[in-house]
Amino acid sequence: MNIVYYSSMMTGSGHIVQGLSVARALKRNGINADFTILHCGGFGELADRENVSHVELPPENEKQLGADNFKSSALFLKLAALKPDVLLVDLSWYTLRHFIDGFDCLKIFLCRQVSDDAFSIPLPGDPLVFEPKQYDRIIATEPFDSKITMEQINPIVIRNRDEILPRAAALEKLSPGGGSKICLFSVNGKPGEYEEIKKTYSYLEEEGYQIIYTTNFQEGLFPAVDYFNAVDLLVCGAGYNAFWEAVYFEKETIFYPFKRRFENQRLRVETCSGYRFEENGADQLVRMIVKA
Repeated sequence: MNIVYYSSMMTGSGHIVQGLSVARALKRNGINADFTILHCGGFGELADRENVSHVELPPENEKQLGADNFKSSALFLKLAALKPDVLLVDLSWYTLRHFIDGFDCLKIFLCRQVSDDAFSIPLPGDPLVFEPKQYDRIIATEPFDSKITMEQINPIVIRNRDEILPRAAALEKLSPGGGSKICLFSVNGKPGEYEEIKKTYSYLEEEGYQIIYTTNFQEGLFPAVDYFNAVDLLVCGAGYNAFWEAVYFEKETIFYPFKRRFENQRLRVETCSGYRFEENGADQLVRMIVKA
């Protein structure tokens, strides 16, 4: 089975982490598959750390991916070369809109919380509109309301609870000297956001915490969840991966919602902080793929 996960998202490392989570689930469930991540937003080194095949594509505009020119686009040519049996599309429906019908494979659209206007792109002339019929399954990977009809699975996280480091091993790596409560400060959104709020939480040192600072922009701890058993307090953004990792591992967390165009991180914190789930959505997704 040849599975391709595609995302053209450019904000932070989240676009590639979800793909890595699916790759991990395939291995965990003993599924023999070739798996490739196609992405545009950098952070390919994270895939290298997880030994997952990936291809970074150049960003392409609506003219390059339009009905008249898509056959010469890097995205179309790479997908045609890979010949996927399964195509997982993370939010990026608009880049594939003019040619996804030409691929004879199982097509699954994965959608996290976005506003309804994310499904219509205003362009000169007619807007580009999401067509549900282009996909075999449309899956919400977290609870939220949408004008698009979706089936829902649990949130997708990169590790199951029994896969991270035991407390003693995590403490040895984070704080060999020990003796203090540990606060993990982990922010991986847009460039500059890490620095923007770092000073905001320096007061935690006065409250007895040893603060471990990490960001994927500076080759930090990855995946941070591997060290959660040693962490007493987590400070992070409220983007999809950071939020659901904190919830799934039931960590005491200070969330800092950042403003995004289509995503409401504050709404996620307000409506989903009490949400609990046992099974990783990545394992649910893998079962769907195998049964298709």
